[in-house]
Amino acid sequence: MGSLKELTKFMGGSQVVGSPRSDFDFIRVIRAGLPANVIACVAASSSLTEDEILRALRIAKRTAARRKSKATRLKAVESELIYRLSKVMVAATAVLGNRAKARTWLLAKNRALDGERPIDLLDTSIGFEDVLDVLRRIDHGVYS
Repeated sequence: MGSLKELTKFMGGSQVVGSPRSDFDFIRVIRAGLPANVIACVAASSSLTEDEILRALRIAKRTAARRKSKATRLKAVESELIYRLSKVMVAATAVLGNRAKARTWLLAKNRALDGERPIDLLDTSIGFEDVLDVLRRIDHGVYS
């Protein structure tokens, strides 16, 4: 469900996230903190607004603006949230066929997720895993 190359491109390319070759490389990148401009890159790639992203991931808008204005890095926790959203969007695009369908799915309430929107569950690891699980089921033809 989406490759590391696609994920890297989605998040702004090698100039933003470097050139991770494995999930372990992404762990290092996340721990070091992604550059604050990754939010704008993910917004552009996903056709979501920065406000939608920040609200769903529970990242304070003022904090994000401050990091952007000072050209600093996001904290590891914030970086991981952006990574989760990116990973889900790349996986949903692979499973559903295109970015527009992935965006629509991400923003729609989902019965399999207890009536929640997938984007609203990405702020916890449990929610993130549940969203990926639903995408795996769809990919295997188990619609719920």
